[in-house]
Order: sequence, then C-alpha cells, then structure tokens
Amino acid sequence: MRRRAVLAGVALLAALVAPHAARAQGADAIDAPRISMADFKKLVAAKNVVVVDTRNPDAFPLGHIAGALLLPPEGRLTWPDEYEKVVQRLIATRKPVVTYCA
Repeated sequence: MRRRAVLAGVALLAALVAPHAARAQGADAIDAPRISMADFKKLVAAKNVVVVDTRNPDAFPLGHIAGALLLPPEGRLTWPDEYEKVVQRLIATRKPVVTYCA
C-alpha cells in the first residue's frame, strides 16, 4: 500500500509541474517536465509552489532553498518513516511541485 502511495506521489509530482513546464529534452530524458528559472521565480514569488530538495540529507542543513522540503530518493521507491509526512504533503498538494538536486 505504501509503495502505491509513493508511486502515486511521484506521478502526481510530474502532473502538477506540467502546466508550468517546458518539454523534456532528449529521448532519454526523464518524463518530468523542466521549467525555466524565470518560471520558478514567478512560482516562488506567488507562493504557489512546493519545493523539494532531493539531495543527500547531509547537504540540506548546509544550505537549501527557503521552505524546501527534504526528500532524498537515492534510487528508492519507498522512504523511511521519517519522510512519510513529506510524501503525504506532496500527494495532497494542489500546488506545482518543483524538485532540485544541486
């Protein structure tokens, strides 16, 4: 059940970003659409975005985008229980979700 919820969340992430995104680049690109920095700044200014930091948990406290949620996938289909609240928030949100890793 948890795996289904996480997979649904990942699908939802891609669907939520789609209205604000440019097309993926290259045939081997990930399905998740990309947005420009200008579009991202507009979403942040309008407070109409959920930002997810997918970096290593050790990097997050060293600096991150204000308000970003930490969710390091590290090739996982599920996350430890400590990230369950983040996953549930992403599933429930109606805002666009933007992820970053650097």
